[in-house]
Amino acid sequence: MKTILFICTLILGLGSQLQSQTMVGLSKEEVKVAVKKNHKKFHRDDSVIRQQFNYLKYVNGRRTKTWIIYFNDLDTCKTSKLVCDYSDFDKIFEEINSKYNKTGENLWEFQHGSDTIQVELIKLEWYFTIRETRKTSDQ
Repeated sequence: MKTILFICTLILGLGSQLQSQTMVGLSKEEVKVAVKKNHKKFHRDDSVIRQQFNYLKYVNGRRTKTWIIYFNDLDTCKTSKLVCDYSDFDKIFEEINSKYNKTGENLWEFQHGSDTIQVELIKLEWYFTIRETRKTSDQ
């Protein structure tokens, strides 16, 4: 019985590694509540504060993932960026492929209400990022 419970918990936990709901369009306060409620592996990181940007920064316990959520002047989320260590690449890539509609190389989309949200995977030398933003008509 304990094994079944553990496996169910593990599967549910893996399903929430990426944002189970997009943060795009949420207010800063709504984001704080959503992260606290739905992303318990992340905690707020105020170690570096860049006054020229309006953002919230979260890190996971192992510090292999940093989640930066950017806001406009009205404190509404316009973009979120998950910066990850390559040790998580295969798991995250598989999850993106299973959750979203592939629209190009390293590009996916999904519908959130009336908005189309674009998900982009960007490979860099030491890490990779997953960027979520509202798709505009010129994209």
